[in-house]
Amino acid sequence: MAAKKGVDLRGEIIRGSTKKDILNFANRWDYDLIVIGSSGAGSTKESFIGSVANHILHTSKIPVLVVK
Repeated sequence: MAAKKGVDLRGEIIRGSTKKDILNFANRWDYDLIVIGSSGAGSTKESFIGSVANHILHTSKIPVLVVK
């Protein structure tokens, strides 16, 4: 659907050390945006978006979209 509308879209599913691998992968391939879901499994304030999403949000040099 994206290609039909002229949008260059590429997605990947990666597994491993989540926080580190997401940032490394996005930087290696020069992505424009990281889209990440939030789980919020913990009990702290930051758990509202989840620890992985929170880490990516605060350390990424690439824009991040957190989907709840």
